[in-house]
Amino acid sequence: MVKMISKKFTVVAIVLLILFSFGGLATVEGTADTSEQGEFPYPGDPWAWEMIGTQYAHQLGEYGDGVRVAILDTGIDYNHPDLEDKMWEGTGYDFVNDDEDPMDEDGHGTHVAGIVSSIAPEAELMALKVIEEEGGRWQEVSQAIRFARNNGADIISMSFGGERSPLAEAIRIQINFAYTRDDILLTAAAGNDDTDDQYYPAAYENVAAISAVDENKDKAHYSNYGDWIEMAAPGGDTERPVFSTILDGSYGNKMGTSMACPFVTGVAALRMGARPEESNDEVEEVLRETAIDIGDEYYYGHGLVNAYLAAGGEVPTPPQNVAQYTGDSVVDLEWDEPWEEGSSSIDGYRIYKGIRGEEKEQIDNVGSGQVSYEDTDVENEVNYGYYVTAFNDEGESFKSDTVWATPREEPVVPGQPRNVKADLLSDGIEISWDAPFDDGSSPITSYVIYREEEGGEKELLEEVDGETFAYFDETIRSDTEYRYSVSAINEEGEGEQATTDWLEVPEGHVPDPPDNGIGGILPEWIVERDIPLVPVIIVLSGVLLFLIFAAALYRKKHERY
Repeated sequence: MVKMISKKFTVVAIVLLILFSFGGLATVEGTADTSEQGEFPYPGDPWAWEMIGTQYAHQLGEYGDGVRVAILDTGIDYNHPDLEDKMWEGTGYDFVNDDEDPMDEDGHGTHVAGIVSSIAPEAELMALKVIEEEGGRWQEVSQAIRFARNNGADIISMSFGGERSPLAEAIRIQINFAYTRDDILLTAAAGNDDTDDQYYPAAYENVAAISAVDENKDKAHYSNYGDWIEMAAPGGDTERPVFSTILDGSYGNKMGTSMACPFVTGVAALRMGARPEESNDEVEEVLRETAIDIGDEYYYGHGLVNAYLAAGGEVPTPPQNVAQYTGDSVVDLEWDEPWEEGSSSIDGYRIYKGIRGEEKEQIDNVGSGQVSYEDTDVENEVNYGYYVTAFNDEGESFKSDTVWATPREEPVVPGQPRNVKADLLSDGIEISWDAPFDDGSSPITSYVIYREEEGGEKELLEEVDGETFAYFDETIRSDTEYRYSVSAINEEGEGEQATTDWLEVPEGHVPDPPDNGIGGILPEWIVERDIPLVPVIIVLSGVLLFLIFAAALYRKKHERY
């Protein structure tokens, strides 16, 4: 009889140990902001969006239509004005609290979702909450992947991770099922520890591991690397983070491989929308083949993701940075080569010209080695508009940005800056503008920004160089109205100011410091919550063995013969 009791206790002990070991107390580490060419949808710095050629992909008419993206993260602020119309009809699920409300309370998932949506604005976003402020658990990630599989997701995006462990292994089966059985493409952040140690789930087979680059296309100082990296995308740094949506309908900056991952997710959605007949591995192969070679594969994998080629671009993208210089009865044009030559080499450039209100017509073409043009068929004091296109064997690019030039005998002060506007963000007001139609026949050297409070005097706020077209005012106060004016300066002096409408900063709106944290989910949170499993298992095992031994002694002592 004693032996039977001992066997039962032994079985119970083993079962408890197994359940405790794989129940999931380990946490998941979150990793760490044109009319012709497409416009960045948020009122902030579009550098990362432009680095991968998103504006050119949109020129092709590709926006991720019909693609469903599951975002496993801290949830999504599904009431954000830039995201509310992009949500999947079922919204998603909160696996942290086991309910049907995946509202984001941290901001990390909303930032990730905003990046995906800016690249693939017609894709549906499925919010699957698996992380909270203190971290997350692997079994909830596994449940979320199963949910995505069962609800028609095409892509699963995971901007979190951790070290390999029995707990992390639990999701590998779901990953493999998603990829091999359900034709789902999976992306994951490579991690922010500046190491080549593998980071999971990114390092699993059938998951695309995404490393991060800064604005110079160099490895971001924090980004993980190694022979397990699939490709790279913009992740930003403290000097220039990534701008996207955050909580309460606002916008902000973050940096990290968490931000790089959704850039690849968004590009994959563009490809799936453009070629719905392709399988997940075919889409992934296209992303590899079209990636831009930026250096060592150990850091960047197959290269920097290329939205334009991945979306099917074959003709060149438009010439960049078209500039004009005027003199007496002459206009000189200069430009830079296109961002991408397309599927074949560039054969040349075409120059188009017209006056305001009339259609522009081609006036000439030049060879591929020439990036300038002189137009002497002009009259002084007439404002001309020019744009340039590139062409290859596949056809002609979309047109470049239009520049305006007014030849004259002597230069004058420049005209008003165009499209001057002010946008209220969580941490200040951003003022932006475009160059004047008329630079006064002399290059613009700087812009001057003025600020005026209601009932107060206009004051000079800042002067920036002539290549800058935005300024951020962090010195605002709540419950105050502001308006801003901008003027252009050339060698002849300062031109006329262009002024914004009045903008009210609501009562209680206190600017937050810029959020440049790596992804918003910091490793120290994970350390605080992480429970050392091995010591706990040893202690529990000891307690259970003691109970088994005590029960055996008790039984032995009270046996009757």
